[in-house]
Amino acid sequence: MAKLTSIKLGELPESIVVGNDSTEVSIEAIIDFHKIDLQLEMEYILFLFVYDVNGKIDIPVIIGNWDQSSIYGISDDRHDHLMGTIKLPIKAIESNVILNTSIKLNLGRILDGDSYFSKKLEVFGTLIPAIGRASNWSQPKEIGILF
Repeated sequence: MAKLTSIKLGELPESIVVGNDSTEVSIEAIIDFHKIDLQLEMEYILFLFVYDVNGKIDIPVIIGNWDQSSIYGISDDRHDHLMGTIKLPIKAIESNVILNTSIKLNLGRILDGDSYFSKKLEVFGTLIPAIGRASNWSQPKEIGILF
């Protein structure tokens, strides 16, 4: 089983102008692979989710479905804002991989009803193996109730 050893968010601008529609940020992820991963040349999808964290971090719930995985936050009083996500295919051919990537975020977007003085960005990463659990939801359907 692979280990996501480290995730680091790169340099950010000192400030963001409201309405700024694109800021590129870099992310470094370090992955260590188990010897079984290397023997099988296991394939993974690395998902990186960039959040504007509002207070304590929401508890992430991951619905792992290979390259269609999704994440949800659970919070009673407020929610972190998902700023962007990227998915990257990874193959275990070296015991240690240092992956550098970038993502464009709309950091100047202000949501209705929110008041900002700053944004606190954090990156959550998850590795979904090709051989492992797969999950999904059906499309919702609504049915009326007769009285």
